[in-house]
Amino acid sequence: MKLLNKKPGKITPKILAEQTEFCFDVFPVTGSMHVIAVIVIGFLVWTEVDRFDAGYWFSAALLIIFARFALYYFYKSFADRFLSPTWWYRMFLLGAFASAVLMCFAGLVFFPDFMLTSQMVFTLLTIGIVSGALPVLATDLKFYIVYVGLNIIPIALVNMANEQIAIKLVGALTFVFIGMLMLSGYLFSRTLFDSLVYRYRSELLAERLQVANNRLSSANQELQEISTTDELTGTFNRRYFNQRFEEVWADHLREGHMLSAVMIDVDYFKIYNDNFGHLQGDYCLKRLAQEIMEVICRPRDFVARFGGEEFIILLPNTDLEGAKEICARIHNRVAQLAIPHKRTDNIRRVTVSIGGAVVLPTQDFSTDQFLQKVDRALYQAKRSGRNTTVFA
Repeated sequence: MKLLNKKPGKITPKILAEQTEFCFDVFPVTGSMHVIAVIVIGFLVWTEVDRFDAGYWFSAALLIIFARFALYYFYKSFADRFLSPTWWYRMFLLGAFASAVLMCFAGLVFFPDFMLTSQMVFTLLTIGIVSGALPVLATDLKFYIVYVGLNIIPIALVNMANEQIAIKLVGALTFVFIGMLMLSGYLFSRTLFDSLVYRYRSELLAERLQVANNRLSSANQELQEISTTDELTGTFNRRYFNQRFEEVWADHLREGHMLSAVMIDVDYFKIYNDNFGHLQGDYCLKRLAQEIMEVICRPRDFVARFGGEEFIILLPNTDLEGAKEICARIHNRVAQLAIPHKRTDNIRRVTVSIGGAVVLPTQDFSTDQFLQKVDRALYQAKRSGRNTTVFA
């Protein structure tokens, strides 16, 4: 939140990284312009000044240019893995400063000895260099002022010292141009900084909005799970079963497939609660629900707590033999649990009674009729001595 309250123009690590990337992105164009200018100036120095001095100057210029392009290559290749944006930005400014010092030397040492035509060419080239550097170096306004001063002020001073009025006028106009460059640099710097800050703010707000959306999505998903899941057993609840049952029924009615359902009831569960307490009763239901859910493995099969100690399993596209196999596995898993029980019969463990039905859905047979059929089968299983399965 502190970042959002910062005024435009305040440099942050993120903005410095954007600023550095901008400088290096523009460098191939400005660097190529600088190469052309150095070649032309080198030719002027070679033809009008001592060639020994010209060789030294031109060699130094090529060395600096090579170093700056090498820095550009290493930045593009390794900037995201090595060193900080601050380091890369300072190296970029150091390269620009070295070029400016070299041009300042040419302006102070070579420029006075040039012929008038060569002086005009040198002046135009220098103006072109500092003008082309405006979008890059004006990111740091103080440095750009120094850069402009090193490149152009020597030329302006030499022209002002000339005895010819026309040359003096050129020198004065050069100072005016320097002032215009300073103003342009200031305006550009403010615009660039503000655009980077506002862009970063937009990105930050977008990230926060994405985080908020993710949290909302997670909350909605959690709410969906709460609304469809039985809190105690972890199975689906009755509300979700009713919704899903209607959908599955409609699919089977349309596709013409067999649909099976089995209802499971814990035998003598009231007696179990009376003897062991409701907390132990809840634990018993959890264990049974876990075993029942592990029995079914197909994606479309699902278990729901139908009410109290009753569970129901919906088995899409399943015939009678398949449904009986599921029931046999449930009885086997419950027997392996061997949960102790104090019953009125001779069985001293928890058992379940299962009632089931298989139907081919038709238009004249409703879901309620199907559930009533399953319920009657469960009732018959309990009347038959419990711990058994009956299909209607």
